[in-house]
Amino acid sequence: MIDKEYFTLQTEHFTIEGRSRAGHETWFRIRELGVALDIGRGPDPVISMPHVFVTHAHLDHAAGIPFYAGQRKLQRLAGGSVYIPAEAADDYRALMKLHEKLEGTPYDIEIVGVGEGDVLRLDRTHRVRAHRATHRVAARAYEFLETRHHLKPELAGREGAEIAALRQRGVEVTVDTEHPILFYTGDTDRGILEQNEAIYKAEVLMIECSFLADGHQERAARYRHIHFDDIAEFADRFENQLILLTHFSRRYSHEEIRAEVRRRCPSVLRGRIEVALPV
Repeated sequence: MIDKEYFTLQTEHFTIEGRSRAGHETWFRIRELGVALDIGRGPDPVISMPHVFVTHAHLDHAAGIPFYAGQRKLQRLAGGSVYIPAEAADDYRALMKLHEKLEGTPYDIEIVGVGEGDVLRLDRTHRVRAHRATHRVAARAYEFLETRHHLKPELAGREGAEIAALRQRGVEVTVDTEHPILFYTGDTDRGILEQNEAIYKAEVLMIECSFLADGHQERAARYRHIHFDDIAEFADRFENQLILLTHFSRRYSHEEIRAEVRRRCPSVLRGRIEVALPV
């Protein structure tokens, strides 16, 4: 089954748009951050995004990189950065050189290899931390962090005028903290649930859930994907405000996906889980 439309989900701080079906195409766009998460086959909505975070090299997640480069050239959009696992970076640079040769024109994008633990600055208030995703090929998950300014604890309860006077005298009255606003796993298996604490802390968690039905647990493990039962097993650890399930196998219809999620969902997660399907 192939979805003909992409879905839209409004969160507290940003809007997620995209499409995700295992083996067919996965991409998401978050315009407020100027990013695409994976790039599928190169859909039009992601061409204008200056930052593309690709989780791994499988074609349903990464085939659109050359098209992205060509379209930005055609539309006279300068630059564009594609972040991919460091293990695949040289191969993608060679691939882009081949496409430049075939098209007879240079591209103006940068292939950035990303290692586990790397931290990238997105803009003045946002950074991205790369995590290892446990999949069949080298894969990265991405955690998006927002810098927020908080009044220093020792100034709590002070009058606004007093705080303003301190600021005018050059006294630092705030402290900066990094708040995890989004965690995107890409393709992975239950290993990320077992090994990564950050996945449970972000306001919004986008997590793959390729398999749902009884009898498909072994298939999920064999192909290094997540079954919903894996998520349910760790239900008490999720502190996220919103959990968006992505990357469903095409063997399931929309109705089957929603029915299985309802049937299997632990009570502690109800009201927080959404599915990445068109309404």
